[in-house]
Amino acid sequence: MIPKIKRRWVKEEKRIVRLLYRKGFLKDFKISDLYWAEYNWLNNKKRKSSCGKYSFPVYMPEVHYLTTDYWGESDEHSIVSTIKETLYWGGIETENWDPELGYPKSSFPKLSRRQFIKYLEKLPTIISDNKINKIIKRYSYND
Repeated sequence: MIPKIKRRWVKEEKRIVRLLYRKGFLKDFKISDLYWAEYNWLNNKKRKSSCGKYSFPVYMPEVHYLTTDYWGESDEHSIVSTIKETLYWGGIETENWDPELGYPKSSFPKLSRRQFIKYLEKLPTIISDNKINKIIKRYSYND
C-alpha cells in the first residue's frame, strides 16, 4: 500500500517540474539528464503493533540531476530544491553587507511546495512544448 503522503508528494513534484520547465528555469539542464531517485525521508507517524509503537521510513521520489567534479566524484541534486535555493540566495543584496550582522534577508521568501506552485503559476510561460513529459511519466510507484 502506498501512503497518501507519497502520492501527494509525487503529484506535487510532477507539477513543479512541469511548471519549472514551462517557465524557463530548466534551460541550463538537458532533459535527458534528469531522472527520478528516492531517498530516505522519515515519516513521523507511529504505527501500533504487537511489539509497540514504531516509525517507518517512506522513500520520497524527486527529480534529480548528476554533477561530476574534477576528480570524477559524482553528486546527485534535487532539481526543485536547487531552483528554490538559487532563487532564495539570488535575492540577497550584498552591496552594503556588514559581516558582523550576519547574512542579510533575502527578498525571495522561503516557500512551501504549494506556495511555490502558486508562485510558478503566476509567472509568464516561456516554453510551451511537452518534452518534459518524458521525464514526468517515467516514474512508477514501487512498494
